[in-house]
Amino acid sequence: MSVFIKILVTFLLIGFSQFAVVAQNSNDFFADSTRQLNVFFGLNYTYGSSVMNNEFLNKFIFGGKIEREHKDKAYQKLSNNNRLGGDLNYKFITEIPLDTFLGKTSLSFQVGLEIIEHMDGEFSSDLFRFVFDGNKQFAGKSINLGGTNFNYFSYQQLNLGIINYRTIDEKLAKEGVIVSIIMAKEHKAITVPTGSIFTEELGKEIDVDLNYLYNSSDTNNTGIGAYNGVGVSTDLFTEFFLKNGDKIHLGVEDLGFIYWNSNSLELAADSIFHFEGVEVDNIFDLNDSLLSTISKDSLINSITTSDKKRDYSIALPTAININYTKIINEKWKINIGLYHKILSNYFPLISTNYYYYFNKKFVVKAHLSYGGYGKLNTGLALAKSVSRYFDIFIGTNNLEAYVVPSTSYSSSGFLGLKAYF
Repeated sequence: MSVFIKILVTFLLIGFSQFAVVAQNSNDFFADSTRQLNVFFGLNYTYGSSVMNNEFLNKFIFGGKIEREHKDKAYQKLSNNNRLGGDLNYKFITEIPLDTFLGKTSLSFQVGLEIIEHMDGEFSSDLFRFVFDGNKQFAGKSINLGGTNFNYFSYQQLNLGIINYRTIDEKLAKEGVIVSIIMAKEHKAITVPTGSIFTEELGKEIDVDLNYLYNSSDTNNTGIGAYNGVGVSTDLFTEFFLKNGDKIHLGVEDLGFIYWNSNSLELAADSIFHFEGVEVDNIFDLNDSLLSTISKDSLINSITTSDKKRDYSIALPTAININYTKIINEKWKINIGLYHKILSNYFPLISTNYYYYFNKKFVVKAHLSYGGYGKLNTGLALAKSVSRYFDIFIGTNNLEAYVVPSTSYSSSGFLGLKAYF
């Protein structure tokens, strides 16, 4: 059973050492007034949990002793919906007005590259307690493992898109479609629909009733340049203005799938495992047969009823993005939005942003939201337009992560640079 738990904890470590990007951090500080050739580079990460605060998470991710008080605070937050997750995104995009080549005055062509990593998980309260404090606390009781799942993947993609601009009352609204060709690197996922561990009151026997499915991309093909799957995804978006001048943005992101090749691994089980320990007659005479009974492979075989290599496909966590923006005056702008990622243990994120323009070239944004992988989020961002050639912005949607890590549950950061030609 320790091997199974080790797998779960490994997913946590792998997943949280990788961070993330979400679309609500796009460069919306300075409105485009005309189409022109531009290049954009962006970096964004976010990670969080509904159970572990940032003080706990940072020690868990970067190393450090997790104190008793950290565990006790986390235990108080356990519920029927315990989640964690994170994303990382590096993005490089070029937008080329097509009137340069084809004479089209409203269309632009977009080409870009992205590096993406994603992790999400859901876990039972019993499993969380078991991982951090062992099974002694459950003596004479059953530990519920059901409803647990973890998912991690990384890939690169080439983006090709067409954007159509519409001018309404001297303001630009745009709509478009972006198709992405995916080269996938790594995937690991485990699903436990039902499962339990019973520890005899004196610890003499352990019974494991386990139903799980584990998938992994080719473990022999790793490292830089290793690709184990292909896929495709699509982004669709549109913007329009209301009669009062307010703007609405509607978008669907990452609608697609990844196919993992036939060298991928699948382990499955729906069985009962009974363990009564190992008898040692002479500690100085540990023969090969005894060692084999407690080896890693033998333990895995004990809880596995199906072990094969096969191809499989996964659907990407598709995001829905709805945003309403109102310009109050020359100094103030406000928007509210709803962002949700399906198939990713994500809690719908409701957000609002307040923009204050010191002048046309410098703006500060305050952020407030609830949801995602954590809970309440507060943020701050700065954006500067340098002459008419560069826009740069930097910020976080989780300022509280750096101020009060013991009472906050998410962390994030983003950076962007847009150059005009």
